[in-house]
Amino acid sequence: MEVETIFFHVFTIYKNKFIPLFLSGFIAFFFIQFIIYNLGITQMYTIADPEEMMRELSGFVGVMGIVITGTVIIYGLLNAYFVNLILKNDGENKLTSGELFMESLKKYSIHMIFFLLLSGAIVTVGTVAGIFIFIIGFLIAFAYLGTVLSPGAAIVVAEEKNALEAISRTFSLVHKDFWSTLGAMVLFVIMMILISIVVSALMSIPFVIIFFDNWSETGNILESFKMQNYDVGMWTVLLNALVSALTYPFYAIFSVVLYFKLKYKEDQESVAIQ
Repeated sequence: MEVETIFFHVFTIYKNKFIPLFLSGFIAFFFIQFIIYNLGITQMYTIADPEEMMRELSGFVGVMGIVITGTVIIYGLLNAYFVNLILKNDGENKLTSGELFMESLKKYSIHMIFFLLLSGAIVTVGTVAGIFIFIIGFLIAFAYLGTVLSPGAAIVVAEEKNALEAISRTFSLVHKDFWSTLGAMVLFVIMMILISIVVSALMSIPFVIIFFDNWSETGNILESFKMQNYDVGMWTVLLNALVSALTYPFYAIFSVVLYFKLKYKEDQESVAIQ
């Protein structure tokens, strides 16, 4: 499976399963953004005084820990459901969305959560270590670890591995075709950056309107750039949830497609050896 074929499959799956992927993602991301907004965390950017901001942040340390923990759990559940939906929602014996979600919750969610935590820790430690070898080391560590761990989410569900087994398996699987996988990963990152820019630009229209309204009212373009003028309330929650719901499914789809590409190569090599 060549790189262009990988992306063809990614967009085909995204198009065919867009509604369940988008709706489930939107519900999850809206819930996260709604909680963060109502806790007052997003209002931090409206504080201009650094000392006041530090005082406010110090009071949110415990809350932020709870929010981060809850966010990781929701991402793990969502990732497990996405991969399960992509893998099993086809054919004669396909499950309903509710059945898929319950199966994902019972069988894969805990392993997916630990996989996300462990892979995130591995990437963080690797990139921090890379900083000590200057920027080049940082980029190499980030590119290598990001590439190696990319099919891990699919392995958790497809091969029913726990987090540690999935990490071990993804290293051995990717190394069989590392350079091709790295090329696909680089193109995928570039694609996601471009998609995020386009989607974010569309979603930033309300802020552009506010900017010109502020400019017309104050007559001062510098005053219009002040961040405290851009709190659009629940619209912020809605827009952030929409952007995340539109873009996040690509990561799960890419993980699945990449896994099957690598698994196919591994199977072909096994046949050739026999």
